[in-house]
Amino acid sequence: MRVFRTFEDAMGAPTDIATPSDTRYAVVLAAGVPKSVAVPAGATSVIFNATAPFWVQYGAAAAVPAADNLGGGAPELSPAARRLAGVASLGLVASEACVVSLSFFGG
Repeated sequence: MRVFRTFEDAMGAPTDIATPSDTRYAVVLAAGVPKSVAVPAGATSVIFNATAPFWVQYGAAAAVPAADNLGGGAPELSPAARRLAGVASLGLVASEACVVSLSFFGG
């Protein structure tokens, strides 16, 4: 699994350009139907992209919130990227049908 690495431009300034992941998933979600994805062995971070807003729960199934959740364990709405230390699975769900792209990195 590739390590997440960014590159400098011709002037030596840092950029947001990263090496492509060699472990990429596309998860097709039906509206309101949760799916769970196992975090690949060696993955330490993930970059998310999606065709619509989605919710993610770390290490458990996700549900679209229907009421306030003030206990600190609510699912997270459409994060860009997250560190996965100690996370074995990602629970995904969306209010509308969409595709979620997961790009995993190690190191």
